[in-house]
Amino acid sequence: MNKQIDSLHDTDLEESTWTLSQIFGRVIARVAALVWRWGNDRHTVVAFVGRYSAHVSIMVLAILVGTMGHITLTPISSAEVSQSSSQRAAAEPVTTSTVVSRAGGIYTWQSTSQMYRAVFRQASPHTEIPERVRLGVITYTVQSGDSISSIAAQFGFSPFTIIWSNMEALQGAPWLIQPGLTLSIPPVDGAYHTVMSGETVEYIAEQYQVDASVLYNEWNGIESGVPLLEGMQLIIPGGIGEDIDLDPPSSDPTAPGVTTAATSWGTCGNVSVSGPGAMGWFVWPTGSTAVSGWYFADPRNPGHIGLDYACNLGDPIYAADNGVIVYAGWAAGYGNHVRIEHGNGYQTYYAHFSSIAVACGQPVYQGQLIGYCGSTGWSTGPHLHYEIRLYGVPQNPRLYE
Repeated sequence: MNKQIDSLHDTDLEESTWTLSQIFGRVIARVAALVWRWGNDRHTVVAFVGRYSAHVSIMVLAILVGTMGHITLTPISSAEVSQSSSQRAAAEPVTTSTVVSRAGGIYTWQSTSQMYRAVFRQASPHTEIPERVRLGVITYTVQSGDSISSIAAQFGFSPFTIIWSNMEALQGAPWLIQPGLTLSIPPVDGAYHTVMSGETVEYIAEQYQVDASVLYNEWNGIESGVPLLEGMQLIIPGGIGEDIDLDPPSSDPTAPGVTTAATSWGTCGNVSVSGPGAMGWFVWPTGSTAVSGWYFADPRNPGHIGLDYACNLGDPIYAADNGVIVYAGWAAGYGNHVRIEHGNGYQTYYAHFSSIAVACGQPVYQGQLIGYCGSTGWSTGPHLHYEIRLYGVPQNPRLYE
């Protein structure tokens, strides 16, 4: 019985196999017969065309596709139609096809020119984004509780990269950082250097112990043979600057520039000190507005956070306002350094003294002698490096004159 059913099924499939020419021939014959029968019956012809226009369109499309791709018409069984989508989406080559419904079966036009199904990768929620080197320098504002080491750890750099990239701001005394201070963070470990007058690529490379070719990188935009301009800021990957202590120096009465007036050394430790309240304005610490060196945020040196007042070696330097001395001693790049807390959120910094005339913890009054003009620390000649900070944020001293 099963064999008879299979035989009948095969016979039905064979009988249902049409060629495109047979279908088209039957349609043409039927149209011709109807047109001959109805003659000039306009309404009948319009009704006929409206009824069979869709079928005629499909036949015309089949002719066009067949002309270009050698189309044949073959039946597919209902079992094939119900095949799972996952099986049909296999990676073997498939043919372009258009499915046409017809009583007794579903037919597909198959082109002999083959194409491959596109395989799309499923979206993954765990896509890994590779790390890329930053395109340039960014800035970081010091927060309460920060240290040079903790800031460096946030960016995955050596603490010395932060120091060597902020020599003007830190003045070689990284333990003096306070909340509000803005630091430059380069894109790679190394240094960030501000070009001084007359410096060359070869000279800077030698200072930072790297090959000159290192400076011709994607960040600096400099060309071989073209002189450097004063104030240019260069990223030096792998650059090594001066040796800097991360911790403040211990008390040492023999430190350079310290005089008998400096009876203590350091930041007064944990001893609470007090002094007179601020007057609320500042006097010129040198007695003059003359500038010798860098201005605040000088275009030639944007990292400079103070003002370099002109003075001669040994000239007196005065407290800009009432306050108490909270630092008096040696501070690396600042040289002989005095810092005064004024009690109203302001602090003033004085650097490069030849000698200091006050001690840490000592109260001072506006206009009082605190030291003498010098050229200690990072200095190329006698002058006073003077800073005003409000809650640790550097201010332009010119605005307070």
